[in-house]
Amino acid sequence: MEASVVDNYLAHKQHLLPATQITDVVQVTRDVVALHATSPTGPYLSLWARVPDFQRQALEDALYERRELAKVLCMRITLHAVPSDEVPFFFQAYAERRTPIEFRDQESLLVQAGICREEEAGTLLRELHRRVLAEEGPSTVRRISQAVPELKAKVRHSAGKSYAGEFSIGSRLVPSMCALGLLIRVRPRGAWRSNLYEYAALSDWLPDVDPKSVTSQEAQVWLVRRYLTAFGPATFDDVQWWTGFSKREMRDALDALKPTPTEVAIEGLGDGCLMLADDARRLRDFAPPDAPYVFFLPGLDPYIMGYRDRRRFLAPEHRAKVFDRAGNAMPTVWADGRVVGVWGMWILGNVSYSIHTV
Repeated sequence: MEASVVDNYLAHKQHLLPATQITDVVQVTRDVVALHATSPTGPYLSLWARVPDFQRQALEDALYERRELAKVLCMRITLHAVPSDEVPFFFQAYAERRTPIEFRDQESLLVQAGICREEEAGTLLRELHRRVLAEEGPSTVRRISQAVPELKAKVRHSAGKSYAGEFSIGSRLVPSMCALGLLIRVRPRGAWRSNLYEYAALSDWLPDVDPKSVTSQEAQVWLVRRYLTAFGPATFDDVQWWTGFSKREMRDALDALKPTPTEVAIEGLGDGCLMLADDARRLRDFAPPDAPYVFFLPGLDPYIMGYRDRRRFLAPEHRAKVFDRAGNAMPTVWADGRVVGVWGMWILGNVSYSIHTV
């Protein structure tokens, strides 16, 4: 299969072709699996690239009024906006590896802060969780800490370093409760670009969502299938990198999906690219658009972050211009399914934009 045909087909699936854009922000989010939300502006800009005449209020209504979208930690333990009815799958896909670590880290912080002995940490931690959940939300970390004073205790870090400092127990414990499925990030305080979130009990904010309604294995199989639907054809390494699963977890998930996944040959990527069988049929019948097209994506957009091997849309010699050492993408300019430049925005009295070709 020609690479250019695949590029166009993927842009089609990602709602980046003019003819495939729709106005339903929840459906767009579902179709691309999730919107990367580490940057508060990221989900807005990702939708702006995919939704005709996108207005900021459309996303805020879906997140905070209708609550059809929610922000949760999932792929690679980073923050994403996902459909609320799919929260159990995103949560359980990572629960077995995340939950023990989160408990150990929180217990260690309580000891470091000097508010309990090591043998008391587990009991105190569960008591603090109970008291935090008893507070009526949504509330900021500061407001929660006023009701639960132990959260004001400080922990020093990086002693002797130029960047030494301290943080409060609450600034770590409250976000960790989101990772455990106890709390959820809700509306930010201040401007829409703020990352000062309020927090609410997950059971209160999404009363119809049970994060433990599926098993970890069911969730991992579901997530691999959702990835292949949105991003296939993709290599085994692409899927593993995006999900963060181990090779064994990946093999188990793909075995559970058999005989649905099929392998296809893509020019420049080899013959082992994975697709769902019905999707492969659609690709063979796909007609690329006649007119050229251009779109702008924000940094960390789900499309550009969906693959470990970025050769499919960017020549290797330009990689350092687009990605940092950790593989995180800058805001990019695309033409006909390929990255052709990067863009940025600076506010210095007036708004100015900068676009650079790669």
